[in-house]
Amino acid sequence: MLLNAALPGILLLGLVIFVHELGHFLMAKWRGVRVLRFSLGFGPALFSVTRGETEYRLSWIPLGGYVQMAGDSVSEDGHMPGATDEFLSHPWFGRILIAVAGPAANLITAMLVMILVGLIGVSYPDFPNRLGAIADTSVAYAHGLRSDDKIISVNRTPIGSWVPIFVANSKVPNHLPIELKVERESSQLTLVIPPGEREPVFSGLRRPPMPPVVGAVITGMPAYKAGLKEGDRVSSVNGKPIATWEELPASLRGTADKKVHLRVERGGRTFDIDVVPMSAESDGGNARIGIEPPRQGAYIQHFGILESVEMGVRATGALVVNVYSGMWLTVSRPLYYREYLGGPLFIAQAASESARRGLDSYLQFLAMINIAIMAFNLMPLPVLDGGHILLALIEAVRRQAVSARTYVRFQQFGLVIMGTLLVLILANDPWRVVQRQRAIGKATPRAETTRPPAPRNPAPEEKTVAPTPP
Repeated sequence: MLLNAALPGILLLGLVIFVHELGHFLMAKWRGVRVLRFSLGFGPALFSVTRGETEYRLSWIPLGGYVQMAGDSVSEDGHMPGATDEFLSHPWFGRILIAVAGPAANLITAMLVMILVGLIGVSYPDFPNRLGAIADTSVAYAHGLRSDDKIISVNRTPIGSWVPIFVANSKVPNHLPIELKVERESSQLTLVIPPGEREPVFSGLRRPPMPPVVGAVITGMPAYKAGLKEGDRVSSVNGKPIATWEELPASLRGTADKKVHLRVERGGRTFDIDVVPMSAESDGGNARIGIEPPRQGAYIQHFGILESVEMGVRATGALVVNVYSGMWLTVSRPLYYREYLGGPLFIAQAASESARRGLDSYLQFLAMINIAIMAFNLMPLPVLDGGHILLALIEAVRRQAVSARTYVRFQQFGLVIMGTLLVLILANDPWRVVQRQRAIGKATPRAETTRPPAPRNPAPEEKTVAPTPP
């Protein structure tokens, strides 16, 4: 059971690391630099084989990997390597190519994965094809649509769920009218929407409201640490009753970084949970706690090859922007966002969640982690690829390599920074899980109220009214 839960994360991390190190390996070979070892993982070898001058190994600690090249460090006597097939004595532009090759491999992999997502199909949350409330002053009402109508065809295209209603509409040229076949109670009606009225009619359509039940809790987000679970029903926010899922975002608006009291129903018990919403915006307008509604269905949209390539390039560009924006927020507000840094355990949990949502979700997460690894390694810090690039650029400007002493100090400085960051990230992972388990354990004993039982045998003259859902 544990292995099945961890397998998506192990496969994802293994693939991302392999691609990154393979980029370094192939470029080093092409540039004529000797590669002594290609390792997936750190520590003692679990399995190894030597081919030519290179040892290929699988190591015990699956927290990364490395390519060890000849002359990639200063010798014990404090001298820089001097042979032409050694890394540090290689020309500066060659070292840049080798350093960039790993992150570039991750970028290319992310793009290929996003193209593959387009080919296999992108999944969107879908819902029943029944209409919610239709205001009697709306354009849709004027053209005959009513609340609880079920749209069963659009221009004679059969409709079985919510998203296809709008997909079918988008395929009809804007200058043409559109025909809707509607099921109402036991009869069927045909409605014709003229060209000029199509946009206000379709943009005004709403689904029936969903109950405020948690369908998924996103790992690492405030709701995760507060102990919310799948299946919980949020009945009030800060004392204000909540009857539908759609009311939740409005009730959380403006609450970023402030403690919010949620009244939650779980397994017949009612109790309170405190959660502190987060926001990527300085004004705290769009506060998030990290929960999703239950999925009632999925609509899968397939793309052709050219469409998939275009979508893959655009989606990869968006991932790059999002990852670098997140890195900037972490640097600019470290005390706030340090809690959301994640290491291997976090990635494994998130990978398992994405795998449960479907293959396309898992592949999109794989692409995002590739971009994150690329961005992290390009940071101009010692030990990272960005540090090697920085030293090579300094050599290009000075037209002289840095001294062995400067190189050693640069590396020592980098080890201190990376060691501190590694400890913080690795400590965050288990601490996040501990916080969640404490919160879940705390919630059960605090159960205060239960839903009162309904009278079993009301008197005939009594009028029994069903309780309104919270």
